[in-house]
Amino acid sequence: MRPGDTRIEKRVLVGIALKPIGLKGEVKIKPLTDNPERYRAGAKLWAVGAGRTGDTEGIRARAAGLPAPVRLTVKSARESGRDLAVFFEEVGTLEEADALRGKELFVPESEVPPLPEGEYYHFQVLGLEVYTSRGRLLGIVSDIISAGEKDVYVVKGQGGEYLIPVTDDAIEKIDPVGGRITLRPMKGYIPE
Repeated sequence: MRPGDTRIEKRVLVGIALKPIGLKGEVKIKPLTDNPERYRAGAKLWAVGAGRTGDTEGIRARAAGLPAPVRLTVKSARESGRDLAVFFEEVGTLEEADALRGKELFVPESEVPPLPEGEYYHFQVLGLEVYTSRGRLLGIVSDIISAGEKDVYVVKGQGGEYLIPVTDDAIEKIDPVGGRITLRPMKGYIPE
């Protein structure tokens, strides 16, 4: 496996192409990253069809009849309200910009900078199994709500939906490699 080869490496969603802006190929992007370097001039991104998420590209995509990812290079970017207006070197017309509409923009996981110990990116937490302090499976992290200083994990399971605050009082251990989160006892809130 070669670093940066998105055909065989996990990918991280960093934005969604919304629509063209003007006639010269500028694209309105909904950024899904708080890394300001992600859209700097010269940055490389990969675009794939909307809803086509997963951890492999290229060979599997073609075998399944899906389009392979398209590599894009940021030429320039500027803020546009809550979104970004981005020119890509490979896109120069309204039609080319419109072809990106709805595409998801990714980077290979190897290009994501490491976080300090005990901090996790959303992509590392979504899909993890959540267990009570006694080892009972509560459900899977299906969403993350940003609530001020702390996030809240939305956990869905057979027992319903639970909102778990991301605090030391609620969470004993987060283990992305092992695929699980272990909660601390929360009497009256989470059934054991």
